[in-house]
Amino acid sequence: MEAAAARKVLSVSQVYQLVAGMLGEYFSDVWIEGEVSNFKAYPSGHFYFALKDEGSQLSAVCFRHSAQRLKFELEDGMQVVAHGRLEVYQPTGRYQVILDTIEPKGLGALQKAFEQLKRRLEREGSFAPERKRPLPALARTVGIVTSPSGAAIHDMLRTLRVHKAQVFVLLYPAQVQGEGAAEQIAEGVAALCARPEVDVIIVGRGGGSIEDLWPFNEEVVARAIASSRVPVISGVGHETDFTIADFVADVRAATPTAAAQLVARPWEELETRLKDLAGQLLEATEQVLFEKQQAIDELVRHRAFDLMAAHLAELNHRVERMAGAAEGAARARLRDAVAALTALDRSLNGLNPVARILRQRVTLQALIARLEKPTLAFMSRQNVRLGQAGARLDALSPLASLGRGYSICLKPDGSIVSRIGQVEAGDGVRLRVSDGSIDCRVERTGETGAGGN
Repeated sequence: MEAAAARKVLSVSQVYQLVAGMLGEYFSDVWIEGEVSNFKAYPSGHFYFALKDEGSQLSAVCFRHSAQRLKFELEDGMQVVAHGRLEVYQPTGRYQVILDTIEPKGLGALQKAFEQLKRRLEREGSFAPERKRPLPALARTVGIVTSPSGAAIHDMLRTLRVHKAQVFVLLYPAQVQGEGAAEQIAEGVAALCARPEVDVIIVGRGGGSIEDLWPFNEEVVARAIASSRVPVISGVGHETDFTIADFVADVRAATPTAAAQLVARPWEELETRLKDLAGQLLEATEQVLFEKQQAIDELVRHRAFDLMAAHLAELNHRVERMAGAAEGAARARLRDAVAALTALDRSLNGLNPVARILRQRVTLQALIARLEKPTLAFMSRQNVRLGQAGARLDALSPLASLGRGYSICLKPDGSIVSRIGQVEAGDGVRLRVSDGSIDCRVERTGETGAGGN
């Protein structure tokens, strides 16, 4: 009974908790190497598989937030080195490892992803030579997808300028490294493709590490380049750098500068060709002119020209003689006309009406002077008589009476009121005084009394 009392019995859950505690203490930070087996990717984004070697296997889980960071695709048979923590899955009591980092053994994760995407796109025919399109003979509008602040854009613009490319540049500013860069590059290619005037697109950036160049290895960029309606030149990194974009693009340039040269070279070649043609044309023209000058010189030296020159000289002499005779005849006729005009002028001066008018004017002025004095005297006498008649009229005018303080009473119709019977009380009348009129109303009427009231 005492031995039974000393025995310590654990429940299954207690055992799990103890084991889980030990695993959490000693196996929370472990690196494990193994082969991927029974790999399954669920719609939730979680990865479930087993890591195995020659003697054992261990269940493994990579949850979505960690799986999204993987640059390559897990597949059965792949040798990997993974980091995570061990735990016990309580419902079944099985061990499993929760992984947060997975790297291909031998190759880096990025290199593995590069190889996987390259194989898949190659199987789809994205690298096929027959799919590649030739660059336009003379591009007029060039679309460039790159960083606006990087050295690559300045190198490309300088190259186009140096080679005298007559092009219009459309820059789509995009991030070319880091998170989200691949999506911006793909958007830039699609946006430039939508512009009908774009003839060719350059996708590029300067050199860097594989991590810096990685956006050009993303599938979204490869798909955008493959679906472009216009030819795409890939100019990424240095000559030794290769990206997925290089394989998918219609033309791969070793550097961004080389990509710009591919666009500018036809313009430079055209300018050189035009200069050569201009030189040839000038040389041919000079040769033709020399030959024509020689022929003209031979014609000029021909005897027929001497005979023609002599004939022209004789004609010139005849013209000069005829001109001299014509000039003499014209001068004689002019002298006769001047003499006739002079005689006519003398005859007209005797009959000139202007002189007669001047004489009649003098006579008229004398008559006016003789009439002016008696007329003025007569006018003066008439003015005196008019003044006397005006004075007599003023003495007889009723207006003069108004000036002495009298007034005239008028009815509304303008008739003069001379008797009281012409108005009644309440009638309106107007009194005319010396400097105007006064409107009044009759209050009453009455005859003039003996006292004059």
